[in-house]
Amino acid sequence: MNSTELTGRASVGVHKAVENLYTRQRPDGAWTDRLSSSTVSTALGLLALAKADRERYRERLERGMDWLRAHQRADGGWSMADAHPPSSPGMTAFAIAACHELDPEGCRERIAKGFAFIEANGTDAVIPGMRGPGPKTWPAAAPFALSLVGLRDITEQPTLPVEVMLLPPRLRNKVSIGMPAVLALGLMQARVLPASPPRRLLQRLAQPRALAWLRAVMAPNGGVEECPMLSALIFLGLQAADLGPDLQQGSLDYLLDTQREDGSWAIDRDLEIAVTCYSVLALAEHTDVAADPRLRPTRDWLLSTQWTEPFRPLKIPAGGWSWNVPSGWPESEDTAVVLSTLGLLGLDRTHPGVAAGLRWLRVRQNRNGSWSEWVRNSFILNDKPCTGVTAHVLMAMHQHNEPRSRWAPIDRGLRWYEKDQLPDGSLPSLWFRDGTHGTAKVLETYAELGIPQDPVARRATQWLWDNQAPSGGWPLSVQTSAPGETAEETAWAVYSLLRAGESPWDPRVLRAVDWLLDRQDEQGSWAPSPTGLYFEDLCYSDDLITHAYTLRALARWLRQAERT
Repeated sequence: MNSTELTGRASVGVHKAVENLYTRQRPDGAWTDRLSSSTVSTALGLLALAKADRERYRERLERGMDWLRAHQRADGGWSMADAHPPSSPGMTAFAIAACHELDPEGCRERIAKGFAFIEANGTDAVIPGMRGPGPKTWPAAAPFALSLVGLRDITEQPTLPVEVMLLPPRLRNKVSIGMPAVLALGLMQARVLPASPPRRLLQRLAQPRALAWLRAVMAPNGGVEECPMLSALIFLGLQAADLGPDLQQGSLDYLLDTQREDGSWAIDRDLEIAVTCYSVLALAEHTDVAADPRLRPTRDWLLSTQWTEPFRPLKIPAGGWSWNVPSGWPESEDTAVVLSTLGLLGLDRTHPGVAAGLRWLRVRQNRNGSWSEWVRNSFILNDKPCTGVTAHVLMAMHQHNEPRSRWAPIDRGLRWYEKDQLPDGSLPSLWFRDGTHGTAKVLETYAELGIPQDPVARRATQWLWDNQAPSGGWPLSVQTSAPGETAEETAWAVYSLLRAGESPWDPRVLRAVDWLLDRQDEQGSWAPSPTGLYFEDLCYSDDLITHAYTLRALARWLRQAERT
């Protein structure tokens, strides 16, 4: 294909993708995405509805069970996201629990196949929380779910100490988004499991504090982090403990509101703030978004979602943004992405909302120069420093003309990258699988700052080239989730390489562009893949993350190709 044909084809593809995006815009200017349906959320949601009132919710339960039946894979396991491969032992354990509770006879063969899959894939040793002293990830609730339905001794659970609420906040607040489940299940354990007299006393003292903390994080819609999985765990734990009827009802209401027509639930309801920003970032490669009247409501909506009060449960100051409303928590990445988006929409650092967001980012930097999402200076699970989060913060600060000096936030962040980059040149991200996302985001950051020849950036560039698949897509190999190249990872790599100065006519870039265009559907979009990562055993896909980033990469390529 010659250059004229390829640019023509790309122009048509970009136009279709832009039109697709605008047809999905809400009246308030925002966008709503679809996250993949989740085995763990669906299984726990069904268990919660069954415990609440099996007869009243019979139709909902049957729809959910139909989804579970339809999504068992040929190997006997269940997936992390929709029906994407591979099957997961942890997800399979949750599905088995729901099948055993709701249809033990009808699902007898399914349950046997599920257990056979777990046995063939490392037994319960590969399921977080099933062995060892305590939970390592959110899916560590699997032993709780199995014990709840009589498939595991109730005493064989990871210890979830509700007594943590007796610690000072500076010691307690080292774990963030997992805390609601820890407290709800910890309250259940305090009620049903044996404990020594001293520990029983501590549990009683901690109980009112734990309930107050849970009330503080529950939004008026009953959601906690807009996460059906957490709502189900909160309901199940508190119902078993016979505590917090208001919290139980709020969680149940949220589950009823978020169950999908097919009976399933997603991990999160949506990522509306994040994907709204990604959509604007993509459109900015195609048009002047500040002058587009269709995006004026978008700017106003984003401003309306800023936290104007502190998030007191974690002692996070006002001024940040979350991934959605009303029960998302303020965090670093989406605060930074919103600030970048508002800059494109015409607001500079003199605007009160932008100024407050920049102040928020400054005080949230870790001692080592990085940024985490919710908790500073923690190295536990989701609260560890993240290359991708830090990249978005550094770019937002630069775009809003934050001052530079040796000890300025931007310069400290760059020095952290020098220490964090792996010997092979990659910089894996905490929130997306493997190395492509984080490495591409760091390279984009160095390009944004005007230093794409920095040794960190050059090593990142080489790693990206080395990990392009022969097909033209990324990644070359996969360690986590479904195998094969994806539109998301290909788009991240292409965009960052173009920003870093790689030629749009480099044959490797052309293969990638061709690969993306070949996979665009009739509606102008792309099939999402489970590249989003909560943990290695809990991945998800998101249709607007896929669409927006792929459009952004193709529109950038088209601009640069037409100029040359």
